[in-house]
Amino acid sequence: MKKIIELLQTQSKILTEEMLRSAPFAPQRPHVVILGAGASKAAMPTGDKFGKSIPLMDDLPEILGKEWDGLIKDAKPPKGNFESTFSWLRKEGNSSSKLSEIEKILEAYFTGLSLPDYPTIYDYLVLGLRGKDIIATFNWDPFLMQAHKRNGGVVELPDIRFLHGCVVFHTCNEHDILGGPFEKCPQCHKALQRGCLFYPDENKDYTKDALIKRDWDRVTKTLEDAFHLTIFGYSGPATDYNARKLILDGWCKTPMRDFSHVEIIERDGKEQEEIRKCWKEYIPFHHDMIFSSFWNSSIARWPRRTSEWKYSASLYGLPAENLGPFKTDSLQELQEWFSKLGEVEDNK
Repeated sequence: MKKIIELLQTQSKILTEEMLRSAPFAPQRPHVVILGAGASKAAMPTGDKFGKSIPLMDDLPEILGKEWDGLIKDAKPPKGNFESTFSWLRKEGNSSSKLSEIEKILEAYFTGLSLPDYPTIYDYLVLGLRGKDIIATFNWDPFLMQAHKRNGGVVELPDIRFLHGCVVFHTCNEHDILGGPFEKCPQCHKALQRGCLFYPDENKDYTKDALIKRDWDRVTKTLEDAFHLTIFGYSGPATDYNARKLILDGWCKTPMRDFSHVEIIERDGKEQEEIRKCWKEYIPFHHDMIFSSFWNSSIARWPRRTSEWKYSASLYGLPAENLGPFKTDSLQELQEWFSKLGEVEDNK
């Protein structure tokens, strides 16, 4: 027992010394957030502004209805979920025209979605992080883009990236511009182009599309410098093997690896050990928190101060007093609250 205690004390001393060497930079390191369909569902469980349901991947057959049923009946794929079935159909290649019709229906559905007028989790996400941080989404829906746009100018917002494309995000092929339909690049004045959507495929190649590759490069590069990783509503399915690998490759290179922190927000009913097993390679030294609600997360409890909270807890063992969550039904009131938080930030 004495030897074990001595070993733990030695390890603790080494970790503290390493932390101190990088301490001046730790609070400035980025917080990376990865979003999946579960985040959109959690943000609007009863539907969007118009009452349209927010689908998870396995809900998509219900949206497609008879078009999907007819395709399955004709092609007779092996049993599986929507992702594996769609991937099989694409691989077979004999249903390309019908798949194109399916894709058009899905794009039209997601394009028609809209944030409610009241604040949602998406507003708390973009306001709760800073310019050094990044939110990367696998979702095709427009919510992250809409939240970023309607909260612009309140405080410095995080970078946002679209790992599988987005139905409303437009950009310039030559310049890294965040824009929407009918907008022009402020640098070259060319009309912004919408990137393609990535559909389920067991071997996704993120280098084929230049715009998708650009966003992936930015995310993986940021992960290499990150202090904090949040995975929200993303289960890391088998068809996203390449995506999981890219995230892990970047995350493992951070110099803060021994102190970095992983936070996972998943729906109720999913066992914590099952979640932890799914992401075990990403979790350093059991530095993880698993929540079933966004409101228990670091972004909700320490908005715009997540790195400072983690830094204080890791180096000094001091729990930080909660700043939030601040809940309101008024978007204006929410923006005013965050504006006050932003006034005392030292962006230098």
